[in-house]
Amino acid sequence: MGRLLLVLALSFFLLSGCWDYKDLDKLSIVTGMAFEEGANGGVKVSLEIVDRSPSAEKEGLRTRVVEASGQDTDDAIGTLAKGLDFELYYGAMAVVIFGGNAPRPEIIGWLMNNREVRETVYVLFDDKAGAMLQTEEEDGIAAYKLRDILDASGEEKPLELYKVEGETHG
Repeated sequence: MGRLLLVLALSFFLLSGCWDYKDLDKLSIVTGMAFEEGANGGVKVSLEIVDRSPSAEKEGLRTRVVEASGQDTDDAIGTLAKGLDFELYYGAMAVVIFGGNAPRPEIIGWLMNNREVRETVYVLFDDKAGAMLQTEEEDGIAAYKLRDILDASGEEKPLELYKVEGETHG
């Protein structure tokens, strides 16, 4: 009987809770991502992240764009992650934007293998990919505004490839 109680107690301890729980206060929430051709054949990655600085908390929801370059996707994202206070979280990402010749197989593989990237993310192409994540407005999220425009068009579903001019890639 004692062993059974010990096994049950150990099971409740090991099986309770969320093993992969992530506290939102300890994450850099990515809302949009852009890939462009980097120097020396590398890749430049731009991320629109929710700004959680004390001034942003007083002024309302704001985002900021951070950028880094590297020899490949992992290198560029690793450089970005080192410069941020919190772990990157891609579960709220709405758009991925490719500029120029950026959609290389390694980038596609990184996106497809990252379990946090949603299957409903929109994929866009524009020569100024990183600039599309910038917003001139005081508040708002550029990636979500782009997503809302695409949702309102009603022509295609997420995961389709779009050109910014509205022309659809198949």
